[in-house]
Amino acid sequence: MRARSTLIATVFVLAGCAAEPPKANAPLAPRVASTGEASAIARIEAAGRAIYRQDMVAQRARDALAVQGVAMPLPDVGGWIVTELAQGTRASLFVEDADAQAHVEADVLLPPPGQGLPQVTLKPARSPDAAEAAMYRARQTALANADELCGAAFGTVILPGADRGWEVYLFPESDRSKVIPLGPLLRFDVSADGSRLVSTQAYSKECISMADADADLYVKLEGRPQDELPVPMDVFLSLTYPKPIMLATGGHLWLVENGRIKPKGP
Repeated sequence: MRARSTLIATVFVLAGCAAEPPKANAPLAPRVASTGEASAIARIEAAGRAIYRQDMVAQRARDALAVQGVAMPLPDVGGWIVTELAQGTRASLFVEDADAQAHVEADVLLPPPGQGLPQVTLKPARSPDAAEAAMYRARQTALANADELCGAAFGTVILPGADRGWEVYLFPESDRSKVIPLGPLLRFDVSADGSRLVSTQAYSKECISMADADADLYVKLEGRPQDELPVPMDVFLSLTYPKPIMLATGGHLWLVENGRIKPKGP
């Protein structure tokens, strides 16, 4: 049985909102995060930055393949698997055959900053290792259970999870200039072998977007379970589309800006 918890997101922007929420830089009563909050925030920020970094790696790899004239597959039959190697970060494009068996269509090695250009290997003579195969299965398991993608282009990021499992994040990608997609934002916890869905969390199920010209971004999250803190996708959004995000959860206000979470309210 799928375990699901849902967050309903309401977005306020400067234009078109009669009751204007507090501005991100408005003076608010200071509040120091508790010890427990500070520890949790550090983990959330680290996860959000990891999602952002992996998404940037995939975008750089996609650009490198475009130079080679390689077309991207449809998302449901192919995608990126990112691994760390001694010589840099490798983004591997997995594509499924007609019999639904995945193979490595291309490897793009991104050396450390300042140490060279991306190195592209088309149709490498190698098979996926066990970790890559499990990550790709986890990706496909998440996609098979995602029913809130709104028909939009979307990105996927796979991070190590609990009990040697995987955390798969799905998020929309903007296919229009000056448009920031805000939802749906989904997380799937998948078993270590990538074949079994453990739980699902929808940070936002709504198909929401906003114009990049808007001065600020405000998000009010309701119905958040457990600790009522910001989540990794809040951090990811603040880095991908550098706009301040104000969250109101459980009577607290939080500012998420440039990948950092700051308590701003009582």
